[in-house]
Amino acid sequence: MPANTQHIIVSQTIHLAAPSRQVFPLFEPLGEKAWAAGWEPHILYPADGTAEAGAIFTTSHPPEGESIWAMTAHDPAALHLAYLRVTPGVQVAFIEVRCEDLHDGTTRATVSYTFTGLSAAGNEKLTQLATHHQQDIATWEQAINFYLAHGHALPQHHQGLDPERRAVL
Repeated sequence: MPANTQHIIVSQTIHLAAPSRQVFPLFEPLGEKAWAAGWEPHILYPADGTAEAGAIFTTSHPPEGESIWAMTAHDPAALHLAYLRVTPGVQVAFIEVRCEDLHDGTTRATVSYTFTGLSAAGNEKLTQLATHHQQDIATWEQAINFYLAHGHALPQHHQGLDPERRAVL
């Protein structure tokens, strides 16, 4: 581990144009495939991809390589889910999503990340992330709202998120 390990916490709230019963599943591993072009989780457990605490999957985003994900919380009644993601040699991330129904039939979703660098390269990624995180999560809002309105994902080149930066998120 580097001598000056970076540790940052970032959080952002996005507004989504549907009630939480439609929105919440879009933050689950297979649900994200509906709106996030290029998101391809490799499900390890449970084999059918059911979202539940203890679910395990991997993703691959060059140049970092493979990330291992564990769903640490999944509570649809409370509109809360959380993940632990480890990208060996790069970073560890705790990710939490909390949704809230609004009176107008829309949803407020708060997405929080706690990152710790595991190497000099990981620390550099966190420095980049701190600069771009707000813009990157705003692209989620755009992509999810597009999916909710049209029933399919924006093409990846229209999502506005550099694939390398998406790997950091």
